[in-house]
Amino acid sequence: HIMKLKLYQKNTLSVLFIVVGGVILFNLAFLLTAFVTNAVISFSGMSSQSGVLNNIGRIISLLLILLISWSVFRSRLNDTIKATFLTMPLMVMLVIIGIGLYQQSKLIIAGIGAVLIFAVILYIHKKKLSWLYYFSTSYVAALAFYIMLSGMDI
Repeated sequence: HIMKLKLYQKNTLSVLFIVVGGVILFNLAFLLTAFVTNAVISFSGMSSQSGVLNNIGRIISLLLILLISWSVFRSRLNDTIKATFLTMPLMVMLVIIGIGLYQQSKLIIAGIGAVLIFAVILYIHKKKLSWLYYFSTSYVAALAFYIMLSGMDI
């Protein structure tokens, strides 16, 4: 006998899925970035201290993550899975902004991150997507803001 969930129960499970799935995807994205960056450095034969090679690795990783994300967003998967997947490219882009602008003030970093988040929210609104996408975007924005303010190293 299958129990039918009430709407608030489904919504709660969706939120939990996005939060837990997002953390897993963040870690996978950072592992992928480390792997790609180390591969770029290894194949180049240059020092791992090369900022250019680190940036090339990050750019290649970002492109891979965006390509994977694009294919997920174009699929027939449900909104909970797609909204969960949205957390990964968003967090990666915000982290790359933070790393790239590390020497700048936190206000500048937060401002550029806010522009990215605002653009995503406008897109979600324009496409009339589910509230789950707003939640995942807000979750990533809050988490990235916390990471920035706490001084946590990534």
